[in-house]
Order: sequence, then C-alpha cells, then structure tokens
Amino acid sequence: MKYTTEKALIEIKRRAKIIRQKHNRKVINILATMAGISTTALFTVIGIFSGSKISKAQTEYGALILSSDAGGYILTAVVGFTLGVMVTIGVKKLNRTKQHFITNKFVKSRI
Repeated sequence: MKYTTEKALIEIKRRAKIIRQKHNRKVINILATMAGISTTALFTVIGIFSGSKISKAQTEYGALILSSDAGGYILTAVVGFTLGVMVTIGVKKLNRTKQHFITNKFVKSRI
C-alpha cells in the first residue's frame, strides 16, 4: 500500500483545497466579468436616455446629465445595486458559516 490512512486523508484534503481554490478563482473571474458588463450596460443606458433637456429642477439637484424621464431607470439601477450588495453579503455569510461548520466538525472529529 502506497499511503497510510493518515497520509491518504492529508492528500485528499490537499487536493480538495486545490479544487476549491480553482473553483473560487473561476467564480471570482465570472463575477468580475459580470460586474464589468453591468457597469458598461449602466453607462450605456445613461448615455442613451440622457437628453439635452435640462430643466431648472435638474440643475438645482445636480442631475445635469439626466433628462426628467430617466427617474425610473435610476430607481432600477439603485434597486439592482442594492440587491447585488445583499446577495453578495448573503453569499459571504453562507461561506463563512459553511467554513466554520467544516472546521468545527473536523476539530471535533480529531479530538
């Protein structure tokens, strides 16, 4: 037999860690790409729907680049951003809880 049980367990955990790291890198790359696409889409929508119609109310509130019809798009962008932040925080908490559970389970099994 090439490995003892202890060495086999260590090797399995090492390989699992490598697989998790590769998966995490892939997810991070996908999320970064999606963030870039979302930012580009947001600026494109603002560029398309911003007009040269500047009213007095817009200049008072500092919204020179937006027409008066763009309020719904701004609301959509703010809601989308808020939901994205909430999902990100939820995923991070889930990962921390999962990692904490795995760590505690491993520590308890070793005792």
